[in-house]
Amino acid sequence: MIPIPVYPFAIPWLQPFSNYAPLIWLCGVSCLWLTRYTHQLARRWGVRYYWVSAFVRPLGVLLIIFGWMALFAIEEGVIVPGNPNEWGETLGLQGGRPSVVFWLNLLWMMGALLSMGLGLWAIAVLGLRRSFFYRRLDDPLVTRGPYSIVRHPQFLSAIGVTFFTVMVYVSSYRLARGGGPWVPFWDRSGVGFANWVLFTVTLWILAVLEDRELAAHFGVEYEEYTRCVPRLFPN
Repeated sequence: MIPIPVYPFAIPWLQPFSNYAPLIWLCGVSCLWLTRYTHQLARRWGVRYYWVSAFVRPLGVLLIIFGWMALFAIEEGVIVPGNPNEWGETLGLQGGRPSVVFWLNLLWMMGALLSMGLGLWAIAVLGLRRSFFYRRLDDPLVTRGPYSIVRHPQFLSAIGVTFFTVMVYVSSYRLARGGGPWVPFWDRSGVGFANWVLFTVTLWILAVLEDRELAAHFGVEYEEYTRCVPRLFPN
C-alpha cells in the first residue's frame, strides 16, 4: 500500500518539491506584487494590462497554495493505510481518547477554518474579478465588511491559515516520533515556522506597497480610510 505522510493534509506526490517550497510560494507572492500596480500599469498598457493580470494573478495564488502544500509533503514520517488508529495517534488520540494535544490540534484547525472564512468573506465582498483576475481604473474603494476591520483581510486570512496549519503540522510531526507537540525552531519541523515568518513579512511588504498605490489613486478618500482602519492586524 502507498505510505501517506504523517501530516494528515499532505499530498504525497508533492514531496519532490518540498525543498523548493519557499521559492515556489515566493514566486506566487511576486506574481501578486506585479499585479498590485493596477492604476499605473492600466494607464500605460490599456487593455493589455487586464489580459496580463488575468493570467499572472491567478497563477500567483496557485503557486502560493502549491508551495505551502509542498512544504508539508515530507518524505520521512509516513503511515501506511490499514490501521485507523495511526491517524488518531497522529492527531493526539491515545487509545481512542482525546489528549491535550488533540484539543490543541482541534483549536488550530478551528483557527485555520476561521481564517479561511475571513478570506472567503473578503472575496465575496470584493468580488471574484478583483480578487483573482484584475482591477479596473474605475473600481471604487471597498471599505465595508472585512475591509472595515483591516485594509488587507485576504492577506490576514493567508497569514492565519498558514500559521494554524503549521501548528497542526508541528504537533503531528513530533507525536509521530514519540515527542511532544512543541518543537525547537532549529528542528526539522521548525522549517514551517521559518516559512511562516518569511511569508508574513513578504505579505506585510506587499500590503505597504499596495497602500501606496491606492493612496496615490484615491487620494484623500484613502487617507481618511487609513486613519480609521489598520493595515493588516486588527486593533
